[in-house]
Amino acid sequence: METSGKRAALVAVDLGAQSCRVSLLKWNQGRPHIHVIHRFPNAPIATQEGLRWDIGRIFNGVKDGLRLCAGAAPEGIGSVGVDGWAVDYVRLNENGDAIADPFCYRDERTQDAEKRVRQIIPPSRLYALTGIQLLGLNTIYQLYADKLAGRNSRSAWLNLPEYVTYRLGGQRVAEYTNATHTQLVRLGAQEWCEEIFQGIGLDISAAPKIVPTGSIVGSIGGDVSNLPDLRNTKLIVPACHDTASAIAGIPVTGEDWAFISSGTWSLVGTVLTASCVSDEARGMNFTNLGGVGRSVCFLKNVNGMWLLRECMDEWEERGTLVILT
Repeated sequence: METSGKRAALVAVDLGAQSCRVSLLKWNQGRPHIHVIHRFPNAPIATQEGLRWDIGRIFNGVKDGLRLCAGAAPEGIGSVGVDGWAVDYVRLNENGDAIADPFCYRDERTQDAEKRVRQIIPPSRLYALTGIQLLGLNTIYQLYADKLAGRNSRSAWLNLPEYVTYRLGGQRVAEYTNATHTQLVRLGAQEWCEEIFQGIGLDISAAPKIVPTGSIVGSIGGDVSNLPDLRNTKLIVPACHDTASAIAGIPVTGEDWAFISSGTWSLVGTVLTASCVSDEARGMNFTNLGGVGRSVCFLKNVNGMWLLRECMDEWEERGTLVILT
């Protein structure tokens, strides 16, 4: 897409558990230049029903960012891609609208669900099937918690980045890297693991179709499509898991390197060409997440900036927080 001989700009949306960013990439003399156009805070909200995300506020913040990007890109915007944190999802009704604000992965509802799933499918078998670390926040336990609470397991669901893409006009899909984080994808394949769905009684028809990283899933629609610079804008699914996107951007070659991706969580690991599901890897609870180009992000979760954020919130409540500039 070009306007007046100029190469179209691109937009990247990054959903974070503490802040969300909308960035604009423009071309200057053939070289890309990226600027954060819009940033807005984000945090889970404690409600009577549990810890939730205000998905309407997140979506409106993304649309505000797109409008600002359109105003800054008279050459037009060629595509928009959204990534974000994994495991959390939005349930949809028959009209494709959100049934309720999605739960936050830190909600305690998964504690009982995790214990029950482990009684049905032994942890060693679950790891062998998926190669994914055993963490109570994984989507598998959240979906089972829905079942225990009597929620309709046939209701379609979408992980958060793909939900935002869907609301912007895209198809209902699960991008591969983000799908692997659910602990429901069969190891080494781009498909849901029927043994797990059947074993714990989840409806596989409620899960979205898994598509490759970089797929075009539609065009911008809705009210923001009225802006001239967004009328022909394609929607793509990048590596929708934010860590997979970050790792794909590392300018490195060879095999003698590792990474630390630091955010709300810190993830430490390396990139492999094939999964590692040895007894040692399982014993240390390393995970094999999908990477760009069907690579494997072999890593371990450790406590990240969330600890500092929680301390700062506590200090602010006590009136003891001092920020030096």
